[in-house]
Amino acid sequence: MIRTSLSLLLLVLIPLASFGQQSALNEQKELLARLTGHKPIRANVQLKDRYTQESRKITAEYLKGLIGEFCDESEIDNYSPTGNNVVGTIFATSQTDRWIVIGAHYDSVKDCPGANDNATGVALAYSVAKHVASLETRNYNLKIVFFDEEERGLIGSKAYAKKLLEEKLNVISVHTIDQLGWDEDGDRGIELEVPAEHILDLYTKVAGEFNYTFPIQISDVTSTDHRSFRQLGFAATGITEEYKNGDTTPHYHRSTDTYETVHFEYLSFITEYVKKVFEDIMR
Repeated sequence: MIRTSLSLLLLVLIPLASFGQQSALNEQKELLARLTGHKPIRANVQLKDRYTQESRKITAEYLKGLIGEFCDESEIDNYSPTGNNVVGTIFATSQTDRWIVIGAHYDSVKDCPGANDNATGVALAYSVAKHVASLETRNYNLKIVFFDEEERGLIGSKAYAKKLLEEKLNVISVHTIDQLGWDEDGDRGIELEVPAEHILDLYTKVAGEFNYTFPIQISDVTSTDHRSFRQLGFAATGITEEYKNGDTTPHYHRSTDTYETVHFEYLSFITEYVKKVFEDIMR
């Protein structure tokens, strides 16, 4: 992930009390452990990184298995000889042609375990989609997508955005997650990257309704997966830690971007907030 600048700061109040999220947090820890080589991802296979085609293929198969447990459909979309997006579909509980997309890239750079960049984004998207699948009422269809080859130029998200356009899906909004595992100052701040107006309104409305307190930075960063969708006319935003505000991992693209460096309570907290956003969307 490569970023640029901030344009606006919003302060939103968030209680310090937990949302009873321990079970989801445990799932996120397990997912990160397997993606980063902290634990084997399958029998006798421990990942050093998610850079090689072989390691990315193993990761894609693992992620497909995870989302297959709660998605109505799950598949590996082999969009090129080297690229595989993982796609899950959760249908609305009433007939509609409207779609929401949530996604995160799962690849890493060479010799980097990719814990913060971007196993944390994968974990958040996974938890939110699983929560959506549990809702009694869903007025939108949902796609959860784990993008391949982001680190090579947003290749996977470009391929998927093009596919959505070709299939003429009525996509209302796209939410991509990249790096949400660092919060050194403990303020639980996030950045929304180039949010479409109705997406920004949604995130701030939900925060206000629940009297949550944390800073939400509005950033004009365009160098991660949300750009692929915005360039083709989809309403989108990226969600990340405070990269431009200076509270971001010092382990970016290094061999030290490991499981042990992730601020799991922060990841869990923001996950619960985004769940509330998606509950609002699905009403």
